[in-house]
Amino acid sequence: MTDCGPKNCKQFCYQFVTENLLVILTLLAVIVGIIVGISVRQINPSQDVIIWIGLLGEVYMRMLKMMILPLIICSVISGDGMNLQSGVIDSKANTEIETSDIFVDLIRNLFPENIFTACFQQVHTIYTTKTLSLKLNETLDDNKTTSFQPINSTFTVRTKSVGTVSSTNVLGLVICCLIFGVASSSTGNIGKPFIVFFNSANEIILKILRWFVWTTPLGVSSLIAVAFLQTSDLESAVRSLGMFSLCVLTALAIHQFVLLPAIYLVLIKENPYKFLWTLGGPWLVTFAAASSAVAIPETLMALEKRNKIDKRITRFVVPFATTINRDGSCVFIATSCIFIAQLVGAELHAGRIALMWILTTVISVAIPSVPSAGVVAVVINLTALGIPVDLVGLLFAAEWILDRFRSGTNMISHAHCAMVTYRYCQKYLPAQDNGIELEISEPMLKS
Repeated sequence: MTDCGPKNCKQFCYQFVTENLLVILTLLAVIVGIIVGISVRQINPSQDVIIWIGLLGEVYMRMLKMMILPLIICSVISGDGMNLQSGVIDSKANTEIETSDIFVDLIRNLFPENIFTACFQQVHTIYTTKTLSLKLNETLDDNKTTSFQPINSTFTVRTKSVGTVSSTNVLGLVICCLIFGVASSSTGNIGKPFIVFFNSANEIILKILRWFVWTTPLGVSSLIAVAFLQTSDLESAVRSLGMFSLCVLTALAIHQFVLLPAIYLVLIKENPYKFLWTLGGPWLVTFAAASSAVAIPETLMALEKRNKIDKRITRFVVPFATTINRDGSCVFIATSCIFIAQLVGAELHAGRIALMWILTTVISVAIPSVPSAGVVAVVINLTALGIPVDLVGLLFAAEWILDRFRSGTNMISHAHCAMVTYRYCQKYLPAQDNGIELEISEPMLKS
């Protein structure tokens, strides 16, 4: 029986604080940012004061942006993930934008003519409007008398040309890096040094990101304080953040308790909620750790012991799905982008929504395994779409809890994937050698 004395209690508290230090500091930073923002707001601060208060947050966002391009390039080439980006629509343009041009720009940006300029420029259709004035002579015939009356006529002509805008062409860079990655993997031993280099670079970049993440409390406090100071209607902004959180949680609940069970019912033809009940333990672990990867041992245990799924399926599908399948993260990223776009007044036409869908789907695969990685993905998405990221700091006020719910949704999706795969591959599995059993040990559960 476990001793629950003061010594063990202190050890438990120390371990809890150590493992969740960043989350605790971020929560405290959110509270400090809100207090500072509301307090300073009462004295009507000057623009200089707001700039100095927001300086730490600006530096924090600059550090994240600095790592975006290297992260994408190394992730794609090393095979860790892919990112797509589409043509950016200038929100200041007053001309009508044709939907066909949006997709033409998308295709053009797929194949940049210069991989170096793609780092800071992308192709964009430019509209030029000219007003022409013509003088016409009108002929009047009255009682066989001919006369001429001059008429001034003006009309507008709009022409299109191919130009560039100042924004990273992530789309073209991804395609180029993808080609490099596929080519290097197909050359065998010759391409191994190339792949090893970018694998190493990818790990180095993730390490730097993990260092940067420890500045999150300072950056979050600054960003939230400035967001409160710059918001003209504070009550409306807080209400919007609450509705945003409710929207994300509702979407996650629909996906987790309606859509996934419906797919399970159609494909497996069994009660999906009995299956969901067996995943309660892994879900709680995922919620506590805010990571579906941490709950892999518990997920394997639930699938293999309680649902009798073959180990050869679970040991491949669950880690693989954990790497590439992030349903809950997609919900958060898309909703966050729309929320920020509405706050800053960016135009959300059908073309931009479609491109946001493409970006969110593919960016979710390349989310780095660092805390608050969903916000990093939101920054990548907004930057690629040309939407200002100044108010992203507001997301941190609710991100700590939403991160846990979306991670739980991801884990449930991984388990469904394993069950469906097992059901359709079961008859193709060769007979298992009963002499070799791979058990999930207690140390593995604690790893």
